[in-house]
Amino acid sequence: MSAYGKLTCMNTAGGQTIWSVDFMNQHDARNLTWGITENLVHDGDILYCTPGGRDANVVALDRNTGRIIWKSKGSGERSGYCSPVIVNLPSRKILVTIMERSIHGFDTDNGTLLWKHGHINSYSVHPNVPVYIDGYLYCTIGYGVGGVMLKVSPDGTKVTEVWKNSRHDPKIGGFVVMDGKIYGSGDFNRSFFCLDWKTGRIIYQVNQLAPSNIIASDGLFYVYAERGTVNLVEPTGSGISIISSFKVPLGSGPHWAHLVIKDKRLFVRHGNSLMVYDIAASSG
Repeated sequence: MSAYGKLTCMNTAGGQTIWSVDFMNQHDARNLTWGITENLVHDGDILYCTPGGRDANVVALDRNTGRIIWKSKGSGERSGYCSPVIVNLPSRKILVTIMERSIHGFDTDNGTLLWKHGHINSYSVHPNVPVYIDGYLYCTIGYGVGGVMLKVSPDGTKVTEVWKNSRHDPKIGGFVVMDGKIYGSGDFNRSFFCLDWKTGRIIYQVNQLAPSNIIASDGLFYVYAERGTVNLVEPTGSGISIISSFKVPLGSGPHWAHLVIKDKRLFVRHGNSLMVYDIAASSG
């Protein structure tokens, strides 16, 4: 999906276009200040995306052909930079994403809007991917608004607010959940936070590595701070321990791109520069 709403399927061997859909021209999608930036999600042969159009608010496509399986008007809100997630419930699957002003839940079979829950900041910027665990859904946004925990009904048709925490308010850095705790940095609240998943209580906050983005692997965190350092971090009961760190040597502009780990390699992008680091444990 390009920033201008053109979705293209390409052959990985040679890069040839197999099919493409132009949501701006074909489905009345509306662009955003910083472009359409979601990471698409697929389930089997069905590809889901949220172009945010008035007619095609959320769309399901055949990922092999680009054929539209269904399109939903949803609530009519514009897309909110969020990448959707699929939640598996006993009686159905639901697609969860954050649109311009609300968290939304859609039936993946037909695009029916099952529920929405208001959650908005001053810029309608909601790129942090929601996390669902055992009946509970956590969503958090920046600019001082923070997170909300929702209880999802077993049939997926409604949600109930459990708690809020305005302190943990990552703008674009995401968060991780590990051992019943939520970890990540704030935006307006420039600290690194550890929250209790069940209650939203702040277990600790430290004035380190904020703002930043975060991923986890093998019980450790990889934290890319906006000041330009990549940090290997171990969580403790009362704070964090930085095991090692390095300054990103290449690229220009903000340090906002998320880290990726694949096959024991850490991928770091800064502007137009891509760096790859070996993070496999030393045999010696």
